[in-house]
Amino acid sequence: MTPEAAAAQWVARYALDTMDEADFEAWRNADPAHAIAFNRALAAYEAFEGQDDLASPPLPSRRGFLRAAGGGALAMALAGGGLATRAYAWSSASAPIGGHRLLRLPDGSIAALNTDSCLAWRFSDHERTLWVERGEVAIDLCPGARAILHGRDQQVALSPGRFNARLRGDTLDLLVLRGRAQAGRQPIGAFQSLLLSPDQPPLRHLSTAQVEAVIAWQQGEILFDEATLGLAVEEYNRFLTRKIIIVDPELAAIPVGGRFTSNDPAAFLRAVSMGLGVHVSVSDTAYLLTR
Repeated sequence: MTPEAAAAQWVARYALDTMDEADFEAWRNADPAHAIAFNRALAAYEAFEGQDDLASPPLPSRRGFLRAAGGGALAMALAGGGLATRAYAWSSASAPIGGHRLLRLPDGSIAALNTDSCLAWRFSDHERTLWVERGEVAIDLCPGARAILHGRDQQVALSPGRFNARLRGDTLDLLVLRGRAQAGRQPIGAFQSLLLSPDQPPLRHLSTAQVEAVIAWQQGEILFDEATLGLAVEEYNRFLTRKIIIVDPELAAIPVGGRFTSNDPAAFLRAVSMGLGVHVSVSDTAYLLTR
């Protein structure tokens, strides 16, 4: 049986409340492909369940979903009409653009959400699962059951400690501040960072200055160390509803540095204007940078 077909069956068993959690964990932990397949099947199922709130969803889309998810037990559960519509016991929280949010998780751990970020979690007696759905999250994880952090198609085991996880497209950028993490066979220690992607680069050892730049957002700041104006603007725009736009592309390569308030670009724009000779103008929707 393919991982996709097995994952569809596990989703159906959980929905019908017939899942043996120990068997499920053994199957999922046997191969990273199993966890990825299950995450995708669950996301597809939850998207399908959301269609119940819409008016009269067409039957072909339901059958199409079953074929895509792997058919089998899930198709039988839906066709039999016995499938509960409850969620998969996930909780979630988000922070808006320019905002932050501090959470106390069920086990007493603390999670801080950066601008435009979303974290989901599901805790049981056997496992604590956290999922960075969008943006960036700092986690202060207390001792307890096995902890797994997910990105899009990645997962990493966490020990008690402090971590910063940022989703960059389909890549999860994990920084360990205290404790340890394990991504497949790759251990990650304190002040080490790893980009979890299909083509994993070498483990990075960060300097104190680099770590300070990563976690500056937790103090409401943004820190640029040997950055270009293009990268600085890209980073700043994460926090802004009124975006900064570099009108003249050649300006993007100018080096910049400094520490600024993350949700108010006024000081940053003054520094760019006075220190770099860049003209800053303001429209109804953006800050425009020109020569």
